[in-house]
Amino acid sequence: LFSLSIGANTDRGRSMRDSDRPAIHSLLSDLESLCALSAPARDARMEGPWIVLYTDAPPPSNGQLGFLKGIAKQVIDLNEGTYRNELYVGGDGADEDENAWLSAILDATWCEWDGVYLDGDSAEDGGGGNDAVAEEKDPGATTWKVDFESITLSVFGVSIFTQRFEAGTSRTWRMSYLDDDTRIVRAGKTGRG
Repeated sequence: LFSLSIGANTDRGRSMRDSDRPAIHSLLSDLESLCALSAPARDARMEGPWIVLYTDAPPPSNGQLGFLKGIAKQVIDLNEGTYRNELYVGGDGADEDENAWLSAILDATWCEWDGVYLDGDSAEDGGGGNDAVAEEKDPGATTWKVDFESITLSVFGVSIFTQRFEAGTSRTWRMSYLDDDTRIVRAGKTGRG
């Protein structure tokens, strides 16, 4: 119920005023502080589909493509090390993802993050170079490195466009809370903070 209340009346985070975000982020931080897991990224409950109830991520991760709003769903396969970010517009069913007239599917792979920052700043620039690492003892326990592969746009189930990502298009995802019904993920471009 807590997670549902966070997303209520925010159109999944898309219609929030900037002035309201600190209150929502405070609630999320409170929930994160209750996480009893030391290794949520390795927990079997990460497996399967997750409907995005709230996000401050940009489109299409927030369930929006241009002016069209729909449902964002993340599907994780722990055995295969794959991830899909699925956006559906005009769908029905319990998750509003069935029979959608428009979909955008981002395919990616993931692995436990080794702690090496993704920004590639050189040591000369003060960034520590590619060998700069997080000070966490076991970063893979909470964080994945996600490598984006492609995004496919389909209309009425027919693929009309696929864009492949440039090699090395990666992000870090820190799982900061997980229970049977709720997952909080903090996405980052570099792994720094």
